[in-house]
Amino acid sequence: MRPGDDLAGLLVEASKAYGGFRKGDILVVCSKVVSASQGRIVRLEEVRPSKRARELSKKTGLEPPFVELVLKEADAILGTTDGVILTIKDGMPLANAGIDRSNSPPGTVSLLPAGSSAKELRDRIRKLTGRWVGVIISDSVVKPLRKGTVGQAVQWAGIEPVEDCRGRKDLFGRRLRITFRCLADQLASAAELLMGESDERTPAVIVRGSRLTLTHRPKSSPKIPPHKCLYFSLLKNRNSQADGRLVKS
Repeated sequence: MRPGDDLAGLLVEASKAYGGFRKGDILVVCSKVVSASQGRIVRLEEVRPSKRARELSKKTGLEPPFVELVLKEADAILGTTDGVILTIKDGMPLANAGIDRSNSPPGTVSLLPAGSSAKELRDRIRKLTGRWVGVIISDSVVKPLRKGTVGQAVQWAGIEPVEDCRGRKDLFGRRLRITFRCLADQLASAAELLMGESDERTPAVIVRGSRLTLTHRPKSSPKIPPHKCLYFSLLKNRNSQADGRLVKS
């Protein structure tokens, strides 16, 4: 994949091996291949690091040009550790603002896709095939206190990404009060079973038979503000109460 390549056209051509896109199909595409088609690949030698980037480089062990890109891409910096800057990017907590070296040419890094990439890809596929499909752009993330990566939807179009299960009954007749299902993330993670993380060369997966309803105007979003997040709200309260001391849970 090179900057300017017609990603939608390539995916439509590849889909012919599976009967082409069908009604109800959801296409999951890894963020890296979308970024490559958009030219969101940066040569580190061309980046001029700022004073702040050089300071954070000493704390993290990351190269100053890499840190400079993180500072430019991140919406907020939450903290640092060895080899990682924890950030908020597009409403999501991400390591290094989603900037990655893996599967990027030597001396370069890839940034997350820009703009409304999922919607643009969906519209282009519709133009080429006459079919509306759902589109999810996925990226690998890590979860608190869990080893290993899982898939997460960083963009989506044509699907309702979250299902509200409140009011439904469980097996014993109790009504659910707080349960939502993040369908976009569940499909992204399932698709990454096939995509892999190294040299599998499988940048896209068709989800077929999911029975999810496609929509032009999704009404939900998996993103929530920090004060409503279980982890962020608890950590904030704990830090404000600790005042330098350990606090029992």
